Amino acid sequence: MSSADETVIDDGSPESLDKEATAIRPIRWGRRIVAVSRHINVDIIGDSIAIATITRTITGNFIIAAAYQDTSRWADTIITKPFSEQVVRKIRFRRIARTSSYLRNWIPVAITLVEGATQPDNANLFEIRSIEYSFPWSTDTVTDPANTWLRFGRVMSGIPVLHIGDSVQVTLHVSSADPDTELAVLRYMTNPVPVFGVRRVRMKLTGSLWNGTAYDRTYSATFYGALGIFTNVGRFNATVDVLSHGSLFDDARPFSNRFWGLPYIVVRY
Repeated sequence: MSSADETVIDDGSPESLDKEATAIRPIRWGRRIVAVSRHINVDIIGDSIAIATITRTITGNFIIAAAYQDTSRWADTIITKPFSEQVVRKIRFRRIARTSSYLRNWIPVAITLVEGATQPDNANLFEIRSIEYSFPWSTDTVTDPANTWLRFGRVMSGIPVLHIGDSVQVTLHVSSADPDTELAVLRYMTNPVPVFGVRRVRMKLTGSLWNGTAYDRTYSATFYGALGIFTNVGRFNATVDVLSHGSLFDDARPFSNRFWGLPYIVVRY
C-alpha cells in the first residue's frame, strides 16, 4: 500500500488532466515524477516491536500548459517548474518468531497516513492543520498524519474498509500566510491500474477567515468506494493535495505543495 504514495500524485503529463474550470491562465497542469529515492530507518522497541520509517525523496517537474491572456481557451506556452518533495510514512511490525531469516520473524501490524511537502519546507506559505473524514460509520480527525496509526485487518482503529458506493466526506483545514487562496485537490483511486483509475476532484473553499496572524481556510470534497470491473478488493490512498496559488497562477513563483494520504480498502462484497 505504501508503494502507491507517489503513484496517486503522478499525473504523467498536463495533457492527461481535465481543463481548469476558470478563464485564468492555467489551461492544463500536472506533475511528472522523474525519480524516487527511498531511505528506511528501523527502530526496535523492546523485544517485540519494530517501527520502520520510510522517507522518500520525489523529484520531478510541475508542468503547466497556460495562456498569457486571461480570456484565452487555448494554451500558448508551457511552463516547467522543477520540484523536490519529501514523503514520510511509518509501518509497525510485531515479532512472531526467532529464526535465522528475519523475513519470517516480523509481520506488519499497522501503518500511518502519508505526509509530503516540497523542500525546503520554509518555501511553503501554508500548513495543513487537520483533516476530518466522515465515514458512513463515524467521523475521524487527523492532525499528525505520520503518527496516526491504522491497524491492518477489520478491527477498531483499522484501515477504513469501504463497500462500492460508500461515500467519505473530507474536510480540510489550512492555515495560510498567503492572501491568495490555495488550490486543494482530492485524489483517489478507483482501479488498481493507475492509468485507468485515478480521480481528481477540486475541493470547494467553504470558509476563509483572517485570525490576526494567518488565514484559516476550510475546503471540502467527497470520494467514493469504487473498483474496476474484474476486481473484488482494492487497496488505495485518498490524498488531499494542496498547492499554493503561485504554483499554478504565476509563471515565476516556485512550486509549493503539501499533501496527506489516507490508506483505505474497497471490497465488492
